[in-house]
Amino acid sequence: MIPYGTGTGLEGGLSAQNGGICLNLSKLDKILDYHPEDFDVKVQPGVTRQKLDHFLKSDGVWFPIDPGADASLCGMCSTGASGTNAVRYGTMKENVLNLEVVMADGTIFETAGKNMRAKKTSAGYDMTRLFVGAEGTLGIITAATLKLHARPEIQSSAVVSFPSVQNAIGTVVGILQSAIPIARVEFLDKISMKMCNAYSKTDYDENPTCFLEFHGSASSVEEQIELVKEIAIENRGSELKYATTEEDRNKLWKARHDMHWAIRNYKPGYIYHGTDICVPISKLPEAIEYCQKLFQILGVEAPIIGHVGDGNLHCNIV
Repeated sequence: MIPYGTGTGLEGGLSAQNGGICLNLSKLDKILDYHPEDFDVKVQPGVTRQKLDHFLKSDGVWFPIDPGADASLCGMCSTGASGTNAVRYGTMKENVLNLEVVMADGTIFETAGKNMRAKKTSAGYDMTRLFVGAEGTLGIITAATLKLHARPEIQSSAVVSFPSVQNAIGTVVGILQSAIPIARVEFLDKISMKMCNAYSKTDYDENPTCFLEFHGSASSVEEQIELVKEIAIENRGSELKYATTEEDRNKLWKARHDMHWAIRNYKPGYIYHGTDICVPISKLPEAIEYCQKLFQILGVEAPIIGHVGDGNLHCNIV
């Protein structure tokens, strides 16, 4: 029995290789319980990330986990989704307070206890995190209580390119070691930037590049940007190109999120296989260099992108 939310997952989790029954949960789309003063909300499986964001907007709170698609929130729980904001806000594992689950025998239970929405409990096993990322193999998630965050006063995005992968990742490591509370750090290699420009009609430098985003008050964002500038200069980075209005920021991140389509459209008639690996951040340059050499030997093009703030890479083999 395979639960279906929005079908945005690209890893084939919905494929019933040996047959089966697909349960379409997309019409269970209610927001069941909402406590902005306690920073939590309870949603059904059909509620998507963007629908929740629209609902929350006027109250100054948000749910920041962004896997790059308008995925269903219970589906994000099921897959243990990460995304572009993980470096500051964590992954789904850190942002789920409780799950309502239906077991194989029809038993319905809540992983943290009936209607539990407290931020912490030390009573018994942590069943919630057992089900987050289990991909429906232990039970089917029919509601999720999620942790919300204060919506930042200011959001500013920037793009900076580097002469080498080592320089780009050196900047990321420097940012993290300096305890700068950066919201997003995304990496695109040279081939990725070429594909990005071709598909999104952008004019970014076609070199290893970091997409950055800063959240906070006006003064704290300004301070973060100045510190990152210094670290980027030390690593031979270009001048930072900024996007401060919501429209410009959306354009910048749309270009990053559209990489799936940019890769698919780069060579008509070709398909691509996405991969998903995670290494300690200090090992990122070594991992990228190894992959690039391997693809060169194999004679395939494989753009590499990643949520490098938590060491996550996607090698996309065309």
